[in-house]
Amino acid sequence: MRRAFTLIELLVVIGIILILTAVALPRFLDTIVLAKVARAEMELRVLGDSVEHYRTDFPDYPKSIFADLGEVEIELGIFASLPMLTSPVPYLTELPMDPFTRSNYQYFSTLVETISERVRPFEEIYGSWAVLSVGPDEDINLNAFTARLIHYAPTNGTLSRGDIVRSQRESRFE
Repeated sequence: MRRAFTLIELLVVIGIILILTAVALPRFLDTIVLAKVARAEMELRVLGDSVEHYRTDFPDYPKSIFADLGEVEIELGIFASLPMLTSPVPYLTELPMDPFTRSNYQYFSTLVETISERVRPFEEIYGSWAVLSVGPDEDINLNAFTARLIHYAPTNGTLSRGDIVRSQRESRFE
């Protein structure tokens, strides 16, 4: 006579597997996000170094593309990519892609022409350029009152708001 598993025994085993999966899956997903953050930090460091190398060969940093975005144009310009880092002088062989959006990292430079003699708040904080990854929330986060980007911090939760930023004056991961 053959002995087989009963329906109850199979349901108990499936239940145990589901419980173990429910416990392990969030940790696995958090690990994936943290790996993407580490990759973005490393690639932003490389991009920042490439922008500085570009500056040693040319009289100024690469320029952002500017568009009419109301008050945003006055302070920031529009976020753009950095194609000039790959040609005509190859500071990078290819531009890395943001692991969160699978598109180019965002870059912007401050306006060269000043409307007044005062230093713009954003330029005072970040310097002449900044490159950023949108982070796990996949959105650019800017505090309009302080002109500061909201920085990503995994201590606020792995999927918290914020951007991973590298700039001329400030970097959260150095």
